[in-house]
Amino acid sequence: MDSYHTPINKDNYEKKEKIIDEAKKETDTKLTDSIANESIKQIQMRISSSLRNTDSIKQIQKNQNKILESFQPILEKQTNMKVGLENFKKSLGMSVSKWNQMQEVIKILKKSFKFSHNIEVGEFSKAIYRMTAEFSEVIRKIKIPSISEKKKQELLEIHRLWGHYGWTINPCADEETLFSSMPANKKDADIMALKQCPNKIMEQIFEVLLENKRTKKTDFREAVFDYRHKQYKSCAFILFALIDAILIRLQKKSTLDGKRRNVGLSAVRDAKKRTEIDVNTEVLYTALFCTNLFACLQKVFESGNDFRKQPEVINRNFLDHGMLTRKVTKKDCMQLFLLYYNMLKLLELIY
Repeated sequence: MDSYHTPINKDNYEKKEKIIDEAKKETDTKLTDSIANESIKQIQMRISSSLRNTDSIKQIQKNQNKILESFQPILEKQTNMKVGLENFKKSLGMSVSKWNQMQEVIKILKKSFKFSHNIEVGEFSKAIYRMTAEFSEVIRKIKIPSISEKKKQELLEIHRLWGHYGWTINPCADEETLFSSMPANKKDADIMALKQCPNKIMEQIFEVLLENKRTKKTDFREAVFDYRHKQYKSCAFILFALIDAILIRLQKKSTLDGKRRNVGLSAVRDAKKRTEIDVNTEVLYTALFCTNLFACLQKVFESGNDFRKQPEVINRNFLDHGMLTRKVTKKDCMQLFLLYYNMLKLLELIY
């Protein structure tokens, strides 16, 4: 006889009751604080461990309301959010990168708990289905807070200005993200951004980039080596080459009509056009990301205008053509490392 039909003695029942109670206590932790950081694999493991023991299904089903209650803080938090930008930021309490991660978690959770109504189920599966159906309804109700069109335009302008000053999103920045306020000028922007880029943070960014499958590892390691040994000019040359390569490869052969692929600022424009087609920029965080990224690309790849005036932000044309009279700085390389990181994030959005 299989385990599903085996009678449950008192000792086993009490042990399973204890397991259920411990699972409930773990579920009652603050999910709002952990959902943005906990990986999908870990979430799936927790759910799987609760369902693995077939004898416990009925007990889990009886307690499903208590399990679902743990999600109420999320719903209450999102229901009470105000439209204002400051309250929007404080309610989230996380950086742009973490906010993006939370949205991805929610999307995957919605898919994970979507059950087909045509599936044939037995008694065992019906118990899981009923619990999962209610779970799915809770997940479905988790919505991204909306903001007014005016606030949206303010955020877009803030992100555009930061990009114009050469700064793109820092994946390892503190929760109080830079991009929540408008810098008064480039000097203030540099001071604020550099505080978010100490050596420890830069090393974390290097680790993140080396884990990315699209990173050209050999060239990137050489750039990091040069950066650590204060060879900033050679570091910048390598990073510009890596960024250039992404811009060139983003151009589809089907759109070239037999022409050569563009480079420099023309390649930036082509990448922007493709992004507008292939990426859903109606989503707020995607719109902010793309606005910031392309503002930065347009600045660092802008025309040298016959090299009459030295650029305030590191410029690919001045550097590549030997017309940059000032030294390439550590800050220049920080900006290019961040730009390379965000270019790889763009590839993830497109592909």
